[in-house]
Amino acid sequence: MVERESAEDKLKHLREVIATARSMPMSASCVINRGDVLTVIDDIIDHLPDEIAEAQEVIDATSAKVSEGEAEAEKIVADAREQAAELAEDSEIVRVAKERAARIVAEAEEEAAALRKETDVFIDARMASFESVLHKTTSQVKTARARLAERSGLDLTH
Repeated sequence: MVERESAEDKLKHLREVIATARSMPMSASCVINRGDVLTVIDDIIDHLPDEIAEAQEVIDATSAKVSEGEAEAEKIVADAREQAAELAEDSEIVRVAKERAARIVAEAEEEAAALRKETDVFIDARMASFESVLHKTTSQVKTARARLAERSGLDLTH
């Protein structure tokens, strides 16, 4: 596909031709090639309707998409209204389900509290057993150190 310059590109080229034209001494005037400038202007005039037609096609396509979007939005709203009506009919079912869910949660919380208490009792018993063993071990260590101190005359302050 051959790419052609847009009217905007051609106008930029025309501006560049004029901006880079040779200046007249001591004047704001310049010398430009009339044929070159007229050729660029004619080319712009010839292709401008094509670009306008292309722009109109884009506008038409956009309008069609907007119409499709609006139709889709209306369908979505209608579906939502229908679902809302169905949900309103099901509200009694929802109320019963919420009550049942609340009962199940309450039962689960009671069971969790009972399990927590049972676990705490078990852990406390294990810690008491460990404390007893630790106490016996500490007592045996003290007795052994005291015998060692008696036998060797050691100072047990540290």
